[in-house]
Amino acid sequence: MNHTDSFHPSPGPIPKHVGIIPDGGRRWAKAQGCTLEEAYNYTISRLLQIANFLYQKDVKEISIYLASIENFKRSSEEMAANLEIVESALKNEIAALANQRNLVVKISGNRQVFPISLAAEVMSLEKSTLNNTQGLLNLLIGYNPLDEIIESVKSTVVPEHFYRNLSVNTPVDIVFRSGGAHLLSNFLPLQSAYARLCFFDKLFNDLSIKDLEEALADFADTKRKFGE
Repeated sequence: MNHTDSFHPSPGPIPKHVGIIPDGGRRWAKAQGCTLEEAYNYTISRLLQIANFLYQKDVKEISIYLASIENFKRSSEEMAANLEIVESALKNEIAALANQRNLVVKISGNRQVFPISLAAEVMSLEKSTLNNTQGLLNLLIGYNPLDEIIESVKSTVVPEHFYRNLSVNTPVDIVFRSGGAHLLSNFLPLQSAYARLCFFDKLFNDLSIKDLEEALADFADTKRKFGE
């Protein structure tokens, strides 16, 4: 048996692990004539609705790309507003979702770039959900896959255990990306190697549950060969 055989996505009709790249917040704010804060708050609301829908469909794990490490090069005002909203969501809506659905919440990314209050909230939420058993929610904040790989290599004694030490250590079955860009933007490249890629031209805040239902139906009808 090849050491990577167990790292393939699941062959079943229902994805076990869904990735979400919620792109288009700034464009949505401009189109709606609202502030970035209002747009990002709405994005959090839509993410929670979509996550609830996916867990109801028996998805076991969701990974959401909230911010890449490159996003931290944006203006300090924009990132401060974005991270304030993320911090509030971790303390309130995301904590409530984790409690309701018995989810473990894991944060993947470079915590050195986090404001002190965000870092504290991250630690608190991870600790409070550590023993939950019904699902997993990975939130990528300040994420860089090279950092993830390097840290995994450093902590791996047995080479075939490399994948176990990734911050997100299960393969992704399908990735949803909004906003019209047909690329992963460094979203979990190892984990998404055999994922189905579903790109929406709609901005994330305009996505509907029906859009996802159609994508999941298409996923269920697709026979995946994983290179065989």
